Amino acid sequence: MVNNFKSDDSFLRKLAVGAAGTNATIARLKEMGFNPIELERGSTGFKIWKKIKIKRVRVPDILCLNTGIRFESRGKTKLEISMSHSLNDPNRAWDAGMRDDDFVAIVLFEQKDDSPVDLKQISPVHFTMVKDMRAAFVDKQVSITKPKGVEEGSEIRVMWTCAVAKQQSEVFAVEPQKVSLLPIPETRRQTIQLSRSKGKITLLPQVAAGDIVEQNQIVASVVPVNTALQRPPSVDEAYFIDKLASVNLSERYAAAKALRYRGYTTAKPVLGSRINDDDEDIYVQLEAAAALAAFDDPNGWAFIEDKLRSPIMTVPLETQLETVIVASEIPKTRSEALLIEVLKDDNRDDELRAGAAWALGQFASVTSATALVNTFNLSTLEIKVEAARALLRVADPQIDHLVGLLKNCGPNKRGGISWALARSGKFDPTEIISGADDNLRRWISYIVGYGKENFFQADVEAICKTDPEIYFAASVLWQIVASWVHDLKEY
Repeated sequence: MVNNFKSDDSFLRKLAVGAAGTNATIARLKEMGFNPIELERGSTGFKIWKKIKIKRVRVPDILCLNTGIRFESRGKTKLEISMSHSLNDPNRAWDAGMRDDDFVAIVLFEQKDDSPVDLKQISPVHFTMVKDMRAAFVDKQVSITKPKGVEEGSEIRVMWTCAVAKQQSEVFAVEPQKVSLLPIPETRRQTIQLSRSKGKITLLPQVAAGDIVEQNQIVASVVPVNTALQRPPSVDEAYFIDKLASVNLSERYAAAKALRYRGYTTAKPVLGSRINDDDEDIYVQLEAAAALAAFDDPNGWAFIEDKLRSPIMTVPLETQLETVIVASEIPKTRSEALLIEVLKDDNRDDELRAGAAWALGQFASVTSATALVNTFNLSTLEIKVEAARALLRVADPQIDHLVGLLKNCGPNKRGGISWALARSGKFDPTEIISGADDNLRRWISYIVGYGKENFFQADVEAICKTDPEIYFAASVLWQIVASWVHDLKEY
């Protein structure tokens, strides 16, 4: 049977550029005075859950807490205004779950071949309103691609034609049939024809004569495009309470999430009613519970704890994993304790425990660091891998504690600690050499060998006098890591 799913590498590349787009859009919105948060969970990162598949509510990526405006971001490696679409499934239409006043944000990135997650932003963030995109769609001012290849699934793409500046330029002229750009520094003039597809599609100029435009900025399009937005008036708590009663699932989900960050004075009973409504979508219920738990409401905590302490016959694994992720977003010791409870329970699914390890990367405490280190003697690789990555995220404020654990723990826990310390640095490695056993000396060699750039050069050189054998072992690693063959693959 042909595999219809994306390969891990292809999927990671798409996730990484999508996350970069969301983060760039959030940064741009903050510059313009908006108050954005991630609305679609996971859209700012590229974590792949391989076994437990979460089918979340389809919502825009970003919500402005002050205005209620939502933004769907699209990171691109080729600058185009395009959206995935299904002709047969309304729930997978390009504008499913979106409002007329939502915006789509388009931003271009350069992605390195050897690193899917190494991205450079090479265009402004462009904003276009869903209302305008729908109008162009109805007027057939779009092009629709053929279905994607087998690896990419069966969706098609809708494209709103646009034209971009090849480099930073001054708009020389805007005429009925064309836009002329004069590059800076002056070279060959760029001319953009506004009539496309034999006259079926007409681009509208998005610039005026005399404007200075950036490289890869959209200068003509079938829909209005802006690189700056005016901030509309702020909304109050009543706005989100009203949305909690909407028939639209994405509206209820966004409102519940917003109230976690906005706080509540009159929304508490409405959030409670969402939790207690058995017909409500589980992801809306979780967001409502999180909004309450964030203010230490016992009903919110009871709902979250029940979902994580129930058997999978009652609460599916995907719901439990989502609950783990929700708990990680509530900066309370009660959340931390609940996640550690899941991590330590060897009767739980391995990927769920790995999810708890990943989630503890949000808690930079001695308690979380110790719990993560205690997984390194487990046999399950996926739990140890997520624990090591989480430990690195919380390492900086815990350096002294981690160094102490490295010196005093058993050999089977030192690998994960050493991996995090090598990538964090910020301590004097000579201080742990005195009294080190043979196993610890090997791991010190690893730390210094792979983390040389993260330590003071004087501290590294001092190891040569303190323990020449450690220094020699580290120097071998330096040579290997610096060699062009280090990352060479056979394919």
